Amino acid sequence: MQVELTLAAGRYGRRPQQLLCLSAHVLSRLLVVLAPHVLPLFILAESLVSAAAGPLTESVLSVGLELTDIKHRTAVNRYGCCSTAVGMMLAGLVSWGLPNWNYSLSFAALSCFILFFFFSWFPESPRWLACRGREQEALAVVRRIAATNGSTVPPFTLQVIQTVGKSKTDRKGFLGIFSSWNVFRNTVILIVARSVYLLTMYSPVIAVSRLSANPFLGIVAQGAAKFTAYYLVNYFGARFGRRWPGVASALLAAMVCVLIFCLLTAHVTGAAIVMATMLMQFSTVANVGMVNLQSIEVHPTCLRQIATSVEWAVAGVAMSSLPYLALMDDKRLPFAILAALNLVVAFSVSFLPESALQRLPETLRDGAIFGRGQRYWSWKPKPTPEYAKG
Repeated sequence: MQVELTLAAGRYGRRPQQLLCLSAHVLSRLLVVLAPHVLPLFILAESLVSAAAGPLTESVLSVGLELTDIKHRTAVNRYGCCSTAVGMMLAGLVSWGLPNWNYSLSFAALSCFILFFFFSWFPESPRWLACRGREQEALAVVRRIAATNGSTVPPFTLQVIQTVGKSKTDRKGFLGIFSSWNVFRNTVILIVARSVYLLTMYSPVIAVSRLSANPFLGIVAQGAAKFTAYYLVNYFGARFGRRWPGVASALLAAMVCVLIFCLLTAHVTGAAIVMATMLMQFSTVANVGMVNLQSIEVHPTCLRQIATSVEWAVAGVAMSSLPYLALMDDKRLPFAILAALNLVVAFSVSFLPESALQRLPETLRDGAIFGRGQRYWSWKPKPTPEYAKG
């Protein structure tokens, strides 16, 4: 279901996807409140909210990055990621203040429903409209944004939109991933990174709730850790580029897995294992925060949502191996495997093109040459000449 919702953005636009995801959130919470003892409805409700969570944030982030100047894309990603961490902390506090689950879930449904009143503020992506051959609608959106900002649209805007519109011939669906070696390689690397992230994050290691007798404070603590991880990785992503913060996050996760392996070998338990597990999750969250940004930046507009859906779909299939990883007789072995997988991620993402301060690729042809000529050991990226004075 998550794949279909993500593909909806590629076929019908970001706004319809947002509407569907918000509706799924409200409906799922209401189903749980109204029919908690009906198992099929409960499964349907949980499936709806799980499927809509990813596409909801992905579509908002896509539009935000597509409308943002190259120098501020990291800031938009930081706001988006950190807001999810703040939401997690608020969820813990609200659940603590409203211990009756009917009230807490009703509050969640109401919070999502309120967003419908702000839906008219959410613009359709001008890049997507141009790629679909709707240049005049794209120009109208750009003019509306300019008017909101108190500025005017440059006279060459329509020409730029028409240039972007040439990519409407690139509507190949999933086949666009195989349009060039560069696009295919980047997609495979991001699939590996997302798959290892899910395995590392959701492996049944020591529960964070054991740190405290209060499970709500445990949720708040996890949200605070995520906020810190997202903020730091985006800070370094803006300062040193996307690749090396992603590499550092994966390396840190691998090192912590090795540390946990050694602690278990020495029969050390308790707080040391719990703190190491939290550090592992911290590094993994930082890694996915950068991977999400890179996925949007390295894929061309006509393929952005489709590639994202493919990445999450394959990563979801990889999650099927989680029970086998969790139920190994030797409790040390899962951490050894996760350490090796994170080393693979660190090596792989270092070969992604540096996308910081670069113009987003619009067409499949742009995606085929994106990053060409970049030095492997480069850091502190500089904008391309046409944007250097922007």
